[in-house]
Amino acid sequence: MSSTSQQSVGDLLSGAAIFEDRQLLWMLYGLVAVDVAIAAYLSFFPLDAGFLYFIVGIMFGASALIGVGAARFKRHYSPAGILWFLATIGAFQAWNVVVMWVSLLTRWWAHNQPGYHVAAGAAIGLIPLLVGVWLLARKLRRTP
Repeated sequence: MSSTSQQSVGDLLSGAAIFEDRQLLWMLYGLVAVDVAIAAYLSFFPLDAGFLYFIVGIMFGASALIGVGAARFKRHYSPAGILWFLATIGAFQAWNVVVMWVSLLTRWWAHNQPGYHVAAGAAIGLIPLLVGVWLLARKLRRTP
């Protein structure tokens, strides 16, 4: 057995953040911008199965941000910052899948519906991302 104890997820989340974790916060702001831009485009220029374009666009945007962050994880960010970043994106992606399925099953995102339905679904899908951004920003404000 190892003499060092393993930290729990709660310990990691409550751990100290460092100044460079602010870059993770800006990446999350970037994901908010991607979400809003895709939703606005699909609202103004509706496409058949626009919800698929929205979900795939968000998945690619999140994957790109995780890739950029992963290239710098080991040397530049705190364990707490990394966990908050990944948990926020994971919750956002999971919640968007739930919103997508509820929208499809209720026919809110049907081919004959107006384009603003995608924007309304995107706004609801932003909730966990905005909460995660707010929590990480609050944590970083307490960082020296």
